[in-house]
Amino acid sequence: MENLIQQGLEQWLAKVLATRLNESFEYSKLNSFELKNLPDPIAIPDMEKAVKRIVEAIKNRERIVFACDHDMDGTASAALLWSAFVNFFEVDSDLLNVVTSHRLTEGYGITEPVAARIIDLKPDLVITADKGSSDEIRIKKLSEVGIDVIVTDHHELGESGPPPSAYAVVNPIRQDSSYDKYVCGAGVAFLTMAKVRTALIDSGFKTEIGSLLPLMDYVAVATVADCVSMSPVKSLINRTFVKRGLELINNKSKACWSVFCSEQNGPVDAETIGFKLAPAIAAAGRLDWAEAGFKFLTANTVEAATEHWELLKSENEERKKIEKSMRERAFSKASRLNGHSIIIYFDDGHSGVHGITASRLVEAYGKASGVFSPRVVKSNNLMELSKDIASGSFRGIPGLHVRDALAFVDKLHPGLLLSFGGHHGAAGASIKISDIDKFAHAYDEAVIKQIGNQELKPTIQIDGEIPNESITSKTLEKIESLEPWGREFPSPTFKGTFQISKIKMMSEGLHCRLSLNIGRGTVEAIWFNVNDIDNFDSQVKVGNQIQLIYKLKSNWFQNRKTLQLQVIAMIS
Repeated sequence: MENLIQQGLEQWLAKVLATRLNESFEYSKLNSFELKNLPDPIAIPDMEKAVKRIVEAIKNRERIVFACDHDMDGTASAALLWSAFVNFFEVDSDLLNVVTSHRLTEGYGITEPVAARIIDLKPDLVITADKGSSDEIRIKKLSEVGIDVIVTDHHELGESGPPPSAYAVVNPIRQDSSYDKYVCGAGVAFLTMAKVRTALIDSGFKTEIGSLLPLMDYVAVATVADCVSMSPVKSLINRTFVKRGLELINNKSKACWSVFCSEQNGPVDAETIGFKLAPAIAAAGRLDWAEAGFKFLTANTVEAATEHWELLKSENEERKKIEKSMRERAFSKASRLNGHSIIIYFDDGHSGVHGITASRLVEAYGKASGVFSPRVVKSNNLMELSKDIASGSFRGIPGLHVRDALAFVDKLHPGLLLSFGGHHGAAGASIKISDIDKFAHAYDEAVIKQIGNQELKPTIQIDGEIPNESITSKTLEKIESLEPWGREFPSPTFKGTFQISKIKMMSEGLHCRLSLNIGRGTVEAIWFNVNDIDNFDSQVKVGNQIQLIYKLKSNWFQNRKTLQLQVIAMIS
């Protein structure tokens, strides 16, 4: 902290940064987003081998399949690969296919149904994005019929390492990699395509190919949505991806951004992506096929982008209804559970909202959580719920590596987990429905093994108080200058005492707008979901003094920006 103060920072800002950086850091680097400073991705193992094979496929007009995941990271990766090949490398689109796995019937990764669909397309080469690192069995099947598979991914590999049947495995998280291990799937795909571009030019196959920087918007939205580290100590690459990508989005560089930005009040930032864009695009993959998201991102006209965006919003509304029902029931079950983790099973659940529900449980109880329901299987072209197998999604807490916890269970109880995969903060698994209780006990042991037998409860990191006279637009500008905020670099949260001068209930009592006295005047505040707060009516009255936990935010209305507080909680 003293080091930051010596660099000219005010004490409150130095404290905010010091709690997030945990080591001496040059403040000027926070606002350095020069692409020339990014390390050469050739340092990622197998990158050179993968690039040579891709260049060969392009030169020989081979048939290529992009196999991508169904979430925001996978969908953005698919859009990035397609755009790179078609718009930059000028590959005939008839030679390309995108295979996005169906979340409900095919699951994550190169599963058996996904492999079968790929084989039916008879490609010469498969390039994965955001999956493939733990799919040796299916990759071997593809290899045996003469299909080369290049894996680009960022998920954890199994104990045996990269799948040996893959032609190349470009994954910075490999043990033999010295590259940034926090890059998301679309980031790995982008770095691979950047090296392919250079190789195509160096080989003389193309005399000129435009910079791939216009594709960094796809990397930005994937990086935000996948909640990879935004810490400047851990990943200046991610911060550069997001900052440069947001510039493209706000400049409406593509038809999709013209449509999306037209519905937003003020500039799009990482929070806008996380709360408004990513859920809508991922909703298509949660409830059905993810193609609508891919078509929206790659639309060539505003008319086409609008059509796909309206469909995505409609599916997102349906997703919200399903999620609300599951969340309420999950909270009811969780309140009756003890232990260091929460494992919940619904015999009528929906796997498309498992992850979101698990995240809400983590927020509410401060415990690592997993949500299961019967796996959806396809029978005679109809989707049915399995009577034997359940699939689940997990979300972690600080100090816990989720995939490692599942690996611990797998090692101590061989056969209990039928399959699993993921990374530090999130993972997925399948088990027998009859083994739910046994697994819940084993997972609790795995959590305790990592974090100890400590009491767990929901926590809010508070960056202390700032004087009321410092609650100004100038202070907000200083906070915004440090964006992008995100995982492991959260936006600052403060506490303060205010006198309420005005109250306005909104959305039939769901939300509340306050005017708060800060001595020299008042500041507006917005408070969401107040109907869930105990003692709200008795404590929140005009004239009362109230202690709040809040964030400083911009409020945009008719292109005019004002300062407001976003209330996080009330201190009783």
